[in-house]
Amino acid sequence: MQDSTFQKMTVSDIKDAIENISPPQEKTIQALEKDSRTSVQQLAKRIRRQQKALAQEEARLEKMSALENKLRSRGFTHIAGVDEAGRGPLAGPVVAAATILPPDIQIEGLNDSKKLSEKKREVLFGQIQTQALAIGVGQATPQEIDQLNIRNATHLAMRRALDQLSIAPDRVLIDGNAVPESDYNEMAIIGGDRKSVSIAAASIIAKVTRDRIMVKYDIEYPEYGLAKHKGYGSAHHLKVLKEHGATPIHRSSFAGVPNNTTLSEVGEVFADGIAAARNLEELTTIGDTIARASLDVHGSEMGILRELYRKRRTTLQRPGNMGERLATEYLQRKGFAICENNYRAAGGEIDIIAQKDGKLIFLEVKTATQTQFGDPKTWVTPQKQSQIIRVAKAYQSLHPKPNMTPRFDVISIVLSQAPPQIEHTQNAFTLSLKP
Repeated sequence: MQDSTFQKMTVSDIKDAIENISPPQEKTIQALEKDSRTSVQQLAKRIRRQQKALAQEEARLEKMSALENKLRSRGFTHIAGVDEAGRGPLAGPVVAAATILPPDIQIEGLNDSKKLSEKKREVLFGQIQTQALAIGVGQATPQEIDQLNIRNATHLAMRRALDQLSIAPDRVLIDGNAVPESDYNEMAIIGGDRKSVSIAAASIIAKVTRDRIMVKYDIEYPEYGLAKHKGYGSAHHLKVLKEHGATPIHRSSFAGVPNNTTLSEVGEVFADGIAAARNLEELTTIGDTIARASLDVHGSEMGILRELYRKRRTTLQRPGNMGERLATEYLQRKGFAICENNYRAAGGEIDIIAQKDGKLIFLEVKTATQTQFGDPKTWVTPQKQSQIIRVAKAYQSLHPKPNMTPRFDVISIVLSQAPPQIEHTQNAFTLSLKP
């Protein structure tokens, strides 16, 4: 169109004419910019912004296709992207999807599903369904999540999704830092849903599929609000869980989910073993035993045991606990007989109670990760001494040893040394244990 043509048209007519030109040519935009009417000039600016945004989107999609293009140049033809949705929620399955896209696919807005609105995901879901060469979807149930843990259950869902593809992929791109160990040629890509169009498409398929599943569950369990939060731990969800308890679709092994399962006799034995583990070696041994017996333990029980194991491991890995373990081993090497570890009574605790050469020894263990402590006598404050007295009296009342002389020692351990530096101070201060 000529400049004079626009000048003879109304603004409304110009907008209608521009809509029929896709895309507007440069000379057309320049003609609009030269028009004396402000509204026409604003129209030209809007077209410029749209063209810039379109160019940026094309560049982004081209960048996201670079990995697939590189693989195709090396001879791969059917490249599958795999992603999941639902690792973090307290309820519902974890869903995985696998997509194989054609080389020349152009879906504007294709991106990591977490960066898209629900409405945009639904639109893209339909476009992917129409244009993809193959789509596979798999899921792992809440029971499988409790039985296997969320990482292994996610990989199970991914393998199931790959098995559902109508075309066998010759290269599989997995979002994350680990692969599900399927029968295909796999590659893990951290942040893959932002770097690969195939993975981005899979993330949208997985997310929309799972959201629809949770909407259906909302009809069955309306009080939980699943259609709104999709099973994540919202304040409302946690509140309802406390009031009504968990449903069969909740993950009993997840923090925040009330556990309605009573451990079987076998489960109780394993739980007691976890609680009794005095160090990481013993905990690992009981963990291996539980793993070998996993087929004989119900999935919900495995979730409970797994959580108990995790908490006990965290406790044992703390510097103080490691120090107490090292102190116990040190004393045993020196010929001390260990009577108690972490003895609790009378509102306090003594780290180690031991005996040797007619002495009943109450030991306080101090552990540092970087620097040594000062004078051991300064470690135990008067308040701590009073606590030790109470606990020691309680111990002697229950375990009288009239022929043994009480003594209070301090063991300091510096973990930054290799091997750890252990210093044993005898008679750090004197306690009177007489009533």
